[in-house]
Amino acid sequence: VDKLHTQKGITITQKTLPGANHFFSNDADLLLQECADYLDRRLAGELSDPRPKRLR
Repeated sequence: VDKLHTQKGITITQKTLPGANHFFSNDADLLLQECADYLDRRLAGELSDPRPKRLR
């Protein structure tokens, strides 16, 4: 995450799910809810950068 955070024009959103293993075998419902919440916030513009990106 630190390496990605240093790149220009990239936004990192990270959340740790307590007790989840690599496959989220016991936490699939929680994982799906977190993904849905993230997508809702992203589509609502809460997480997007208001500045348009420049093409080079």
